[in-house]
Amino acid sequence: MKNKTHRKQNPIKQGVFSFCLTCLILAIASPVQANDTRSEIGDTALSSDAPHIPEPMVFDLVRPLGVRQGDLEVNTLSGHSLRSGRTEWAPEIEFGLFDNLAVEFELPFDQLSLSEYKMAIQGTFGAEFNNRFIHGWQMIGYHDRKERKYTIDGLYLAGFRWNSAISNFNMIGLRRENVERDGHFVGLFNTSWFYDYSQKLTLGVEMNNEFSRESEWHYLLMPQVHWDFNDHATLQVGTGFSQVDGRQTDWLGTWRMVYAF
Repeated sequence: MKNKTHRKQNPIKQGVFSFCLTCLILAIASPVQANDTRSEIGDTALSSDAPHIPEPMVFDLVRPLGVRQGDLEVNTLSGHSLRSGRTEWAPEIEFGLFDNLAVEFELPFDQLSLSEYKMAIQGTFGAEFNNRFIHGWQMIGYHDRKERKYTIDGLYLAGFRWNSAISNFNMIGLRRENVERDGHFVGLFNTSWFYDYSQKLTLGVEMNNEFSRESEWHYLLMPQVHWDFNDHATLQVGTGFSQVDGRQTDWLGTWRMVYAF
């Protein structure tokens, strides 16, 4: 296939280019002013309240960094494979146990079958650079009911607000697959970029990466839209794709409904 007019396009480049082009058009249509306060309110689903940084939709956090004691959130994530037709969904509850420390309990389902038990704990180190940067840590434990194995994730979390409209959140760490038996480590690196178009509307793109010892690269790229109904409820929706076996690409339709008390 040497004919350029028939050359297969890279879906990652197409997705990133489309997102950047959309952000550029919106930025031109609604330029950010120096005294713009859009970032001060909006989006119940946060990775941090101070600085205000939205929360990734797929790899979410245990309440925002800087959580206050007694904060409570319930949400449900649902992902539908456009290739296989299967739907995975997970209701969860998140609670601020103490200031800067939160816990989560989640029940992931595959179709109508409960597939895992998931628990997580998350802490905050603090905010720096005049409250433009915040960082913390997260530990996640999984129990696979079918394969009867345990998995643990350990992550460092860091978010930065660049200006009143643009922010970024990152996670880096390791996963230990099959803790009790002959398991192995998987490297994790997730990055998300957000553009606050208004007090209610946020555009984002999330990329989750896994690197195994076999030098395989598994990824998920998810452009997304966050709509804040009020001070308590947010809907996140997105369409993207993942590659989990190094060969086949699966297109996904995903949404998360969040309610914070």
